Amino acid sequence: MKTRRFDFNFRPLQLNITISVDGSVPDRQNYNADTDEYTPDYTLAALILQPRVSLLDKNEIVAPGNVNSLLANVKWYEIVGGTRTLIEAANTDYEITASGGQAGRIKVMKNAQPNIPITLEFYAEYVDSRTGQVSVIHATHIVKCGNATAYMPDLVLDAADQTIYNPINDPDTQAVHASLRTGAAECATANRQFVWEVLRANGTFTALGSDNSDYWASVSSDGTTCTVNRKLMGSGQIVRCRAKYDPDGNPGGVTLTDAAPQAVVAFVRRIPKFEYDYALPVNIPAGLLQMYPEIYIWDVNGPIDNPEAVLLPIWYIGTNQASGTPSSYAQVSHGYNPVIPTSYLSTLYGAVVGLDVKDPGPLVPWKNSDGKVFKDADGKIFLIK
Repeated sequence: MKTRRFDFNFRPLQLNITISVDGSVPDRQNYNADTDEYTPDYTLAALILQPRVSLLDKNEIVAPGNVNSLLANVKWYEIVGGTRTLIEAANTDYEITASGGQAGRIKVMKNAQPNIPITLEFYAEYVDSRTGQVSVIHATHIVKCGNATAYMPDLVLDAADQTIYNPINDPDTQAVHASLRTGAAECATANRQFVWEVLRANGTFTALGSDNSDYWASVSSDGTTCTVNRKLMGSGQIVRCRAKYDPDGNPGGVTLTDAAPQAVVAFVRRIPKFEYDYALPVNIPAGLLQMYPEIYIWDVNGPIDNPEAVLLPIWYIGTNQASGTPSSYAQVSHGYNPVIPTSYLSTLYGAVVGLDVKDPGPLVPWKNSDGKVFKDADGKIFLIK
């Protein structure tokens, strides 16, 4: 009897989230200092935000559609002036629906300060019913309040809010250009000054280039362009650009606040699904000490060029048995030109050769057991995979 092992190889669920305004009350206010009035006033008519989470299972096991009713650990955070606070049940400024078909729904019953936005951060968890794996769902929504007596320009970046970097096919560097506009017109260069920042591990933004770990990006001399080397950025980075604006031509004298024109870009390293296979000799001649298998790697676009720059093949072999699978496998080689010893072959039953192709991960700083980074005599950081 011939047998073949069958394993489930589920593709990751594709979770999508949107946060939209539910009802007629908009998520943008205006404040009139002359009359001390908000339009609209959320203390009188609440703003309602509804996250909508849907999934797509490419294995077609889990039905597609909305999964709000299956969300767990639903939370909202309020971020004002750089301070992040968990919204608890006792907070009378908000009302959160934690379960059911409208899980995640939040009523906002407080007004934002003029030109100081409220960033509402949504958090929830979804358990994959196929594998039991927990997926974290995270999204933000900004509630702004404009000053009816003043008009701030808009800062625009020529990059998507989330930029996916595929190290197999995409170029390593990406230049992001900033533009400050009043309506359709670009603000005068003398009236604006751009400041680029990066989100640190402690959850705060600081100036890009202020730390020696910012080797992955540089800012042009005029401040309008930030060039990101995505090969060196690790698994991802979040970059913020803010503008100092002064219509009288003195932007250097402006103090940056959360009300300043700003835009954020998240760079994410992600390798799409790929396939691989390998070829071995059909028969092993007597006296042959080594085998030299060939590997093939491809994705939806066809054979991958130069896969060795990103992907690492790992080769295993296990001595076969009269029945069943080998009791154990030993790693015998790695790379694209492996040498597999035939000493593992049983003279009666042969052997089983296994291959696993892994992403070793991005380049990251090399650290010792205490978490300290290794540097050379010039203070430059050593990078490893």
